[in-house]
Amino acid sequence: MEYYVKKLLDGLNPRQREAVEFLGGPLLILAGAGSGKTRVLTYKIGYLIEKKEARPEEILALTFTNKAAGEMKQRVQTLLKSDLQYMWIGTFHSICARILRREAHHLGYDSNFTIYDVTDQVRLLQQICETMQVDSKVLTPKRAQYLISDKKNKMVSPEDFAKTAVQRAEKILYEVYTEYQKRLRKNNALDFDDLLLKPLEIFTRSPE
Repeated sequence: MEYYVKKLLDGLNPRQREAVEFLGGPLLILAGAGSGKTRVLTYKIGYLIEKKEARPEEILALTFTNKAAGEMKQRVQTLLKSDLQYMWIGTFHSICARILRREAHHLGYDSNFTIYDVTDQVRLLQQICETMQVDSKVLTPKRAQYLISDKKNKMVSPEDFAKTAVQRAEKILYEVYTEYQKRLRKNNALDFDDLLLKPLEIFTRSPE
């Protein structure tokens, strides 16, 4: 193992090696484009496993794009020459979806829930706006999708929004937002924002 670790570290420059070998707790690495960030993260994973600091199933590696996640998986697999099925490597949305497939029952969802993209969301909101006879001059389905997504990104639930919705347009949006969430649940569906919010809700409700 020591030979493997030495060989692994010999492929890094001094600053990269410093980051890989650091085991003192959380570590923030600031680096520009093309400076080897993915390489450092990949080697860090290999180093942690080879040094017995973590088991493969204890590794969680998150990134923003599918391309970056795919590259990281490929590099780790090449480096460790082992199957990655027990590791958690992917985008924020894919990892959260994976968590929800296992744990969604804590929130009353089935594990086979549907994930709505923007087109699905707008279609559902159009149905809601038509049923509620919402004036398109006040709120369109597309605008509603944008505003609801904004609320979710700020972690503002319909219940939270109700406390601040004063103007007519805000009250209409609150009603649409509330109905939207009800129909998502009825359809056993989540939108992309829910993929990030629901795991947090699970972890808060059920720490175990």
